[in-house]
Amino acid sequence: REVYIVGAYETKHGILKDKTIRQMITEAGNGAIRDAGIDRKEIQALYMGNYNGNIFNRQNTMAALATTALGMQHAASMRVEGACASGGIAFRQGFMAVASGMYDAVMVMGVEKMNVPLDEVPLEEQLHGAQAGVDYIYEGGLGMNGSTMFALFANRHMYEYGTTRKQLAMVAEKNKYHGSLNPYAQKRKPVTLEKILKSPIIASPFSTQEVSLVSDGAAAVILTTKEKAKELRTDGKLVKVIGSGHGGGSFTVAVRESATSMPATVNAANEAFEMAGISREDIDVVECHDCFSFTEIMNIEDLGFVEKGKGGPFTEEGHTRLGGKLPVNTSGGLSAKGHPIGCTGTGQIVEMTFQLRDEAEDRQVKGAEFALTHVLGGPGAVSTVHILQRGE
Repeated sequence: REVYIVGAYETKHGILKDKTIRQMITEAGNGAIRDAGIDRKEIQALYMGNYNGNIFNRQNTMAALATTALGMQHAASMRVEGACASGGIAFRQGFMAVASGMYDAVMVMGVEKMNVPLDEVPLEEQLHGAQAGVDYIYEGGLGMNGSTMFALFANRHMYEYGTTRKQLAMVAEKNKYHGSLNPYAQKRKPVTLEKILKSPIIASPFSTQEVSLVSDGAAAVILTTKEKAKELRTDGKLVKVIGSGHGGGSFTVAVRESATSMPATVNAANEAFEMAGISREDIDVVECHDCFSFTEIMNIEDLGFVEKGKGGPFTEEGHTRLGGKLPVNTSGGLSAKGHPIGCTGTGQIVEMTFQLRDEAEDRQVKGAEFALTHVLGGPGAVSTVHILQRGE
C-alpha cells in the first residue's frame, strides 16, 4: 500500500535541562498528533528510535513508556537501536507496517536525552555508553571512538582523492549557516570559515567546529494510508514515502575493504532508489549524516550524487548550500541543529516533510518535489535511506 506522512513535529534541540525525557516524548508525540488531526485512538503502533536510554536515563522499554505517556496504552510498541541510525530504522519499521497492511496508522518517534548530571549518571558510565556504538572488544575498549575512526577515513580520502582541509571546513561553515535559519537548531549562529580552520583540533583533521553536538531532542511523525491521509490533510499537504532502503556493513573498522566508502550507505541508497523508481537527478534536497564534516562529503558520493572523490570539489563550488544544485542539510545537520542520537533519523524526516509542505521558512528550497534522508550508525555498519515525494 502507499504510505503517507500526515503529521510531523520536533522539539527544539539543545541542552534541555528543564525537560525530562518523558516531557520531550509527550511534546513531540502530541505535536505530531495535533499536526495530523488524528484521534490518538486510531494509532495502532509506535516505533521508537532510542540509542542509550538504558544508560543515560536509566530507562529500558522506552517505546512502552511513550505509549503510556501519550495515552496510547492500546498501541503496540517497539524500541529499535542502531546507534546513530536508530531513528531511521524506526521509520522504516513504521513504513513497512503500513505498506504491508498490518496497520493503518502508526507513530514513529526518535528521542534521546544525552545531557544528564554526573550525580545521576557518573562520567565513566556516560563514556562507556558513548563507546557502545562501536566494536567495544576489538576497538572501543582499546581507545578507538567515533572521532578517531572517522578521522582515519577522512585522512585516507584526502590521500587518495586530494580532498582538502578547506573543503571539510566548508561543510561545517555551510551547515552552521543553515542552522542559523532553523528555529529548532541547538546552534543558531553562523561561524566563519576562518574560525573553523583556526579552531582546536580534536582528531586530525577535525576541529571542534566540525563534530556533531551532544544534544537532547525528540521528533515524531504519523504514517498512514493514502485514503486516510486525504481525509486528514484537508489542506492538501500530502507527503508520500516512495522509497526505503536499509543497508549493512562491517561493524569492525579494522577488517573493512575500504576506508573511503560505506557499503551500508551504497546498498541502502540503491534499494531506496529502485523502490522509488526515480533517479538521483530528481532529488531536490537532502538531509544526510554529518557526524563529522568529512562524513557529508563521503555520503554524497556513496549516495550516488557525485563520483567518488568529487564530493570535496562539489562542496567547494557551493552546490550543497541553499540556492545550490543540491542543498544538503538545510536543517543545519548534526553540527548545528544537533545530534540527539536516537532522534536524528526521525528529525530528518520532519525537516524534509516541512520542505515538501513549503513550511521550512527561511531555509525553504523553492519548488522541492523530491527529498532524501540518510543516516549512518555504528561507524558505518548500518544505514537507512528514505525518499519522499510532495503530493500524490
